Amino acid sequence: FTFPFTIHIIPNMPAPDSYQDYQRKKAVKEWEEKLESQRKSLSNAQRIERATEWKRIGNDKFKSGNLPEACGYYREAIFYIDTLGDVFRKEKCELLMPLYSNLGQVYLRQEAWTEAAEACGKAIDLAGVAKNQIPGSLHAKALFRRGVANVALERWQDAKEDLQRTLKLQPKSEEAAEQLKVVEGRLDDIKKRLEAERLAEKEEERKRRKQTLEEQRRQERLVRAKEKQQMETAFKKLSEGSMLYEQREKEMEPVRQKEAEKRRTLELEQNLTNILDEAKGVGRTDDFEKFMAKKLERSREQCTDLDQKKKILDKKTKEEQWDEDDSWKQLREQHRQKRLQEEQIPTPARNTWETKEVARWCEQRLREMLLHSFVDSEELDPRLAETAATVTDEPNALSGRGLVMKAVVTDILKLEGDAAVIRLNPHKPPLHFFDYFLKLEWEVSLAKPGEEVYRSAEELISSAAKVDDGKAPKSITKHRLMAGTLKNKEFTSDDTPEDGISWPLARKIKKSCEAQEVSVVAGELVDKLRSHIQGVLSGWVELYKEYW
Repeated sequence: FTFPFTIHIIPNMPAPDSYQDYQRKKAVKEWEEKLESQRKSLSNAQRIERATEWKRIGNDKFKSGNLPEACGYYREAIFYIDTLGDVFRKEKCELLMPLYSNLGQVYLRQEAWTEAAEACGKAIDLAGVAKNQIPGSLHAKALFRRGVANVALERWQDAKEDLQRTLKLQPKSEEAAEQLKVVEGRLDDIKKRLEAERLAEKEEERKRRKQTLEEQRRQERLVRAKEKQQMETAFKKLSEGSMLYEQREKEMEPVRQKEAEKRRTLELEQNLTNILDEAKGVGRTDDFEKFMAKKLERSREQCTDLDQKKKILDKKTKEEQWDEDDSWKQLREQHRQKRLQEEQIPTPARNTWETKEVARWCEQRLREMLLHSFVDSEELDPRLAETAATVTDEPNALSGRGLVMKAVVTDILKLEGDAAVIRLNPHKPPLHFFDYFLKLEWEVSLAKPGEEVYRSAEELISSAAKVDDGKAPKSITKHRLMAGTLKNKEFTSDDTPEDGISWPLARKIKKSCEAQEVSVVAGELVDKLRSHIQGVLSGWVELYKEYW
């Protein structure tokens, strides 16, 4: 037999209400709607009067044992006055406190423990507000009744707290004292039971650990026995068979031959290198280990030289791009001047510009203002100048008096971000937005006063061509002492310094100076360069706002 339809099962779907639950919810809803319409038709004074009368009737019903009708009158009385404002605070509290407490008592008689605890809780909340001025006797009565409900619900700790608070308000209450004694006895039993369970669990855990340890020891004994058996078998084979490493020696023979061939090749390379060194006037290196160390050092130098050459080529590419930017700048200025002359306007009309166009102008002008920026030190002491001349990238290339240190921005490693000019209202100044990641490379070099130490990519390539070994210069500037970077990850209009100058620039040293006294003076000069760059950035911001 098959069903003529498909049954779909929806997971985690709540079970539907029973018919009795549905009827009960429907009756509650109809009751609330009926009372709400009556409450709206009454004035505040009439609502108080109605609640007072309903309270009296509820008390009479309770005394006669008619609990369901007493419950209904109490609930309706509460419904009439629970939304009254602070103007009627006194009348409201004088009615609500006994109504909630009496409603809780009705629920206790009906053994509706949860509802009783909730009703008494609302009365206790009212008493907890000092300005409601609830008498202590009513407060104690509500606390006691909630305590009784909590006892029935086996909420022992909550019951204990309610009963203790009751005795604090009414120390002579025998009922509260008797109930508290029962609750404390029950809590002691629970504590003893929990302690016994904890000890039992602890004992069980101890037994489990003991069994685990015994099992580990048994496994270890089995492993040792197996290893012993394997060793006995191996020694027996050795005593009866051939040499232990004979097969391994045969397998290693080709490897040893390759190593010997490689050693002979290196020795031939050593002899050839010694011949070339002698031709250059350099001493021989007969020790093979020393030759290998020199070979490794040469390899490292070659890698460094290749890296520097790549850096110079990258610099050449960037300089070509910068030249294009300079040409674009000249064309833009010509176009701007021509437009101003045609319109006969003394100052450029402010307008909303394309983001791309503004960004290119901003980056070009930033690069123009930052690259080649430098600061000089005072004339160096002759002794310090002599020390500095021995630790540059070109030792002893400079000598004599009148030398200075020069800190120069040699490259713009990163200039990433965006800029935009936004005009929201033609009668108000535009908003000048910018947000860049800025990273500059700097070098400190030794120079004569007024000497140009910065070298372009073409100059670096020409310098390398003049050297016999064709190695690239180690630095952008001549006679470098120290090098590093200055970085600002958030050069943005949203975080402009209060003084407009103190832009954050993190300093990092990549190439330090060996002479301590020279390093100190060079570090102070880098700090001076950083302050100069901060001023340049502030000047760029002012120019940006003025130009656009």
